[in-house]
Amino acid sequence: MKKVCVTVVLGLLAVAFCMQTATALPPFQKEWKAKYTEGNSNTKFVEAAETAKCNVCHMGTSKKDHNPYGKAVKKYLTKAKYNEIKEDAEAAKKYIVEGLSKAEGEKNAAGKTYGDVIKAGGIPWE
Repeated sequence: MKKVCVTVVLGLLAVAFCMQTATALPPFQKEWKAKYTEGNSNTKFVEAAETAKCNVCHMGTSKKDHNPYGKAVKKYLTKAKYNEIKEDAEAAKKYIVEGLSKAEGEKNAAGKTYGDVIKAGGIPWE
């Protein structure tokens, strides 16, 4: 019986060790939607954002992989900084909104800012 218990415990530890946590945070996505999709009359853009979900910033199978737009956002929004201020809801929201606004100024491969692409109804994550 001891061997079975030890085996089960070691198995659970191995599973826990191998699990990865996602780096995307629901508050980031919530504030992104509030800023860019709520009240947006461009249904094509809103539908694309709803379909993309996490892929607005992420790509591939790992949430550590970011598309070019996600890399721009990641420069200004970090999980570590968010975790420092998340207890203060107002400061956390301000941090996220300001980070998204700063990312708008970054340029894509075509030389256009992400803010201009979004304002024109384009999809910055493609």
